[in-house]
Amino acid sequence: MSNGLMIRLLVACLLLLGSGPTDAKPKPKPKAAAGFVIARHLTSAVDIDAQSAALEAQRRAIGARYHTADSISPGSPYISSARRSNAGGNLHGERETEIEASMPVWLPGQSQALRETVDAGVVEIDERLALRRLEVAALVRDAWWRAQRAAREAAIARSRLSTARDIEADMSRRETLGESAHQDTLLAQNETLAAASEVAQAEAASKAARAAYAVLTNGVAPDGELEPVGRGVAIDDHPALRAPLAAVSRAESQLRLVDASFIENPEIGVFGRHEQNREYEFGKNPADLSRTDSTTLGFRIKIPLPTPGRNEPRRAEAEADLVKSRAEYERARRIVAAEIAAARTAVAAAQRNAAISARRLAVASEQFELERKSFQLGEANAVDLYRVRQSYLDAQRAQATGLVDLRVAQSRLNQAQGYAPD
Repeated sequence: MSNGLMIRLLVACLLLLGSGPTDAKPKPKPKAAAGFVIARHLTSAVDIDAQSAALEAQRRAIGARYHTADSISPGSPYISSARRSNAGGNLHGERETEIEASMPVWLPGQSQALRETVDAGVVEIDERLALRRLEVAALVRDAWWRAQRAAREAAIARSRLSTARDIEADMSRRETLGESAHQDTLLAQNETLAAASEVAQAEAASKAARAAYAVLTNGVAPDGELEPVGRGVAIDDHPALRAPLAAVSRAESQLRLVDASFIENPEIGVFGRHEQNREYEFGKNPADLSRTDSTTLGFRIKIPLPTPGRNEPRRAEAEADLVKSRAEYERARRIVAAEIAAARTAVAAAQRNAAISARRLAVASEQFELERKSFQLGEANAVDLYRVRQSYLDAQRAQATGLVDLRVAQSRLNQAQGYAPD
């Protein structure tokens, strides 16, 4: 057999042994968006979230290991060659050429264990993506209610300015008719200017809050209805629990892979050797030289032996990871239960406060209207009118704050219950 033919044969064997499936496991399709505006706004925020992008990249990196799990060999096949020539002695023109093609092979059950580990790793990243979506939902909710609170403050400020202008116009008219002193008109003008200043500040704060929300959600404005009240998921479906539970499954699969990989992967190979030489003895006729021309094909296998020094540290590390993952899951379960209970308590308190604030505003509104009529009839002075009006403004703010606080508490209950719609 010629050297060229032997090389082509060995290369063909190498290509055949090294071939294997190369398609990665397909990524699940995302769910369709549904729900109130939170679903669309949250998706926009997640699209530009750096941590979500990093997790997506990590998911692709883990999924790339399917190439290894689906391959016929756990490592790369290789080709080696050697050539030797005689440098002295009674062998003239001795030449030896050797070519070998080898590859590592799977241990029993190792390929399946690796695939299960990759499956568990991909699922864990999917659950971490869902958890990150819930974390982004908390940012969206906080930014939304900051914008809504600022908008309500601006609305109250505009209402104050409108009322102040009406009172100022009434004061000016009464001064013209000689029914009130100039000091009352100055008091009204001062109140109008203070209200106008408050409007400017409140509107600037509202614009800033809306701009901050747009930055978080990739340009979406905080308009519409954020989310339904009282939504949530079953505690076992909570993203904060699914993620550590997936980590437990991944740690268990990693331990099984360690058990399946009890030695380094054995290697098998085929080789070919071609030898040529001429042997002679001193003092003999060169025509009596003995000529050799031989081609040999062979098979090699290398099987490493298991040792505690290799296996025990790997198993101990895998067991430690499993213990840690289980402890984190139990801790997360306790935290989620506590957060849900605290959020429900906050909602109940906010409901009571909102009801009290509504009754307070009704009383203050009636008191202000009566005081205003009394002032118009000359039965009350301007100082008393503005004192009652300040009480009315305070009740307005308390009522608006109570309503926002109630919706914030309800939103945080949704957050605690793991509501982050796709």
